Amino acid sequence: MGYRDYAGALSITQSVGADADSTYYVDTDVTNPGWNRGMPAAVIINCKTTPGAGTTGIDFQICHNTSEPTVDSLTLAIFRVPIADIVAGAEFILAIPRGVTLLRYLRLYYNLITGDEITGIFDAYFTPLPI
Repeated sequence: MGYRDYAGALSITQSVGADADSTYYVDTDVTNPGWNRGMPAAVIINCKTTPGAGTTGIDFQICHNTSEPTVDSLTLAIFRVPIADIVAGAEFILAIPRGVTLLRYLRLYYNLITGDEITGIFDAYFTPLPI
């Protein structure tokens, strides 16, 4: 598993009640030079609370861009997690696909599948993975 470095933080105790960008984004040229040349990497998400059942689940979207990324940026990967699996203490390791053109800036987008107002709290961070 990767290591937690606050330079790679995407969310720190971020309250998510509807579709939302992560609070932070990562400039990988500063935090992880070379990741775009195939270094294995992931986004790790920790659930701090068990959210309400206002949705059937969350699509965690990893977005990237040549400038500050938003949900309208290119989506690098989407990971769908059912609401029943999103509980306090759960951790999800979202491997970043290899063999695709990777752009400099990275952000996470929380996209509720159906409904809204789940009030979940998450930590998320970008990290290299051991080879």
